[in-house]
Amino acid sequence: MKCGAIDIGTNTILLLIVDEHDGVFRDVIDMSAIVRLGEGLAKSGSLNGPAMSRTIDALRRYTDIARSRGVERLFCVGTAALREASNSEEFLRTVRNAFGFNIEIISARQEAYYTYLSVRDDPEVCGGSMTVIDIGGGSTEVIAGTEKEFVGFASLPMGSVRLTDAFVTHDPPLADELDRVASYIRENLSTAPFPEASTLIGTGGTVTNIASIIIGIAVYDKERVHGFAIQLSDLKEFITSLARLTAGERKKVKGMEPGREDIIVQGALILREIMEHGGFDRCTVSAAGVRYGVIYEKCREIFS
Repeated sequence: MKCGAIDIGTNTILLLIVDEHDGVFRDVIDMSAIVRLGEGLAKSGSLNGPAMSRTIDALRRYTDIARSRGVERLFCVGTAALREASNSEEFLRTVRNAFGFNIEIISARQEAYYTYLSVRDDPEVCGGSMTVIDIGGGSTEVIAGTEKEFVGFASLPMGSVRLTDAFVTHDPPLADELDRVASYIRENLSTAPFPEASTLIGTGGTVTNIASIIIGIAVYDKERVHGFAIQLSDLKEFITSLARLTAGERKKVKGMEPGREDIIVQGALILREIMEHGGFDRCTVSAAGVRYGVIYEKCREIFS
């Protein structure tokens, strides 16, 4: 049986299709597209028309793919942008009328739990006491857990798109703009309960794109990125080198994901500040995330 999960984030929309056999899930398709649904949300409080149209177009592609692949159960969840926008219901109604399914807007706790499941059920990255971080476009989840237990989480109002919209107006960003970004991140981290843990695991497009660039792979390779360790020293060099480039120049950097060039530095600052705040010298990359947690929970309920 084939199941699918669509994760609609602030910056990215992702599709995962798996084939289940005897309780084991095998990836069939795992793809993403940058649609910037939360573009301008921090200032306006609502989703704008072009952003919603881009997301609808991506959903149309994804539902066509799911249908052509024989997906029997398709789950769709929305996160920070849809939680916060004043006109989310308008978007949900449009999707329901166009495609015949509902988007489940998950709470910050559910988002954190699904991210945790995606790590817990993956022996390649799971181990011991963990801090799992999910750096998104609109929020960052900091999750405490072990291989057996979801301990707790904090959802912080800082993501790569949100920080860019709020603080950055120059290209390349001015030094004082990036200082304000870092200061805002530190303020949020100081109010969050930060778990002591032996392992830091990072998920989300910011983290996987940083890994791709550090590794130096021109085309995203999930097998090489998943499980890779980002060293704090390499991350600091990464930020220094990319911050001085314009978005147009960053587009030419080997491994840069198209559409992420204007927000990658701000996202990398989130990772740097978390690592320094928590005393981590390395971050293990997970290329999974919410969509995997949705599959693990909902599809196992079907098969149990």
